Amino acid sequence: LTELLEPGDIVIDGGNSNFNDTNRRFKKLEEKGIHFIGMGVSGGEEGALNGPALMPGGDKEAYDKVSPILESIAAKTEEGVPCVAYIGPEASGHYVKMVHNGMEYGIMQIIC
Repeated sequence: LTELLEPGDIVIDGGNSNFNDTNRRFKKLEEKGIHFIGMGVSGGEEGALNGPALMPGGDKEAYDKVSPILESIAAKTEEGVPCVAYIGPEASGHYVKMVHNGMEYGIMQIIC
């Protein structure tokens, strides 16, 4: 993919990626002047139908450019506030998603 990208391009990884892989990708693309956002996505089937909660981390400049798009696809509160916020640098978004999953799965185990 990097061979097809140019400096200034933005890559968004919205998969359940390991935050260590996200850090590696961020650094490799940063060397080439390519912006990288590692973004946790939460919501399951409901999120697919009505908009997910988004946890983007990585290049802040890139986030500022794509935030209107992310806000338009994100779930909204009853007041219409999008469920998306810049988390922090590098792999912050994927790290937060990992913590979120750990808490969710722990709660499901307690309930069962």
